[in-house]
Amino acid sequence: METRYLRTFKFVLDLGSFSLAAQELCITQSAVSQRIKFLEDHYGCQLIDRSGSTLKPTPSGEKVLAKTNMILMAVHDLENDVKNLGKKVEFSIGFTPTFGFVFLPKVLDIFLKKNTHEIDIKFITQQSDQLIKNLADKIFDVIVIEHCEELKNKNLALFPLFKDEMVMISSPSLGIASEETRLEEFFKHRLISRRDGCSSRHLFKDNLSKTGNSVENFRGVIVHDHLRCLIQSTLQGQGVAFVSRSLVTDHINAGNLREHVIPGFCNTRSRTLACNRSKVHDPLLKDFIESVFQTFNVQSPFRTSENAAAI
Repeated sequence: METRYLRTFKFVLDLGSFSLAAQELCITQSAVSQRIKFLEDHYGCQLIDRSGSTLKPTPSGEKVLAKTNMILMAVHDLENDVKNLGKKVEFSIGFTPTFGFVFLPKVLDIFLKKNTHEIDIKFITQQSDQLIKNLADKIFDVIVIEHCEELKNKNLALFPLFKDEMVMISSPSLGIASEETRLEEFFKHRLISRRDGCSSRHLFKDNLSKTGNSVENFRGVIVHDHLRCLIQSTLQGQGVAFVSRSLVTDHINAGNLREHVIPGFCNTRSRTLACNRSKVHDPLLKDFIESVFQTFNVQSPFRTSENAAAI
């Protein structure tokens, strides 16, 4: 049996539609229907439940789909192995500054121990919106981003990670109490912030707006493009900042910074790993995804059903 029949079957169920599968495969909807009919005739049973608005596998279809994923992965791995014989592999990773600053070194340590052959790795730090665009344009193999709004893109495989906890911080020299603090206390100081386009600034401005305030209420604003400079400015008492807690945990524990709770503020944003759906079973990409999940101490998405929709 040719793998195109199994690949069509997988796309139909991944996308839940004959028409969407046809668009993705660049063939007619009639050709998709014929391939599915061939499979159902071949196995002698119905593989797809067509009764609902979204197509789903029948019990027999679930078994065929599980084997289909294994077969297509094996074919893909074989093609890559043959194609890359004697070649240096290139791998491009895009990420936000927070992920790169806190987690990327450990991810790379795990990833490179699994891949001892020659790899040219490109690291690019950008804001989330630009990373998503460049991933869609295939500039990156994989991205990891923090974001405030829900991600929706049928061409991307999305792997949710632990949410990122945000915290208001200040130097003890400013004398702001560590416990729950009224927003007005912070307006007496300068705000130290990332530039517009950063999800942390977006979340902070949204929080302020919901309380009828804005960044204009602060004594002034200091904008840093580099996280290290932002943290250093806060340590020196130049102002207050709203950042990922993962960036400053050591400073908080050592007493160099104070963390504050502001009533009514949303203090979390989402963190997601994303890649193009068509490349999700690439061996190198799969190793990187598993390295990220290992860094966060969670089970690989390739060994659980939770991320079945993404894969």
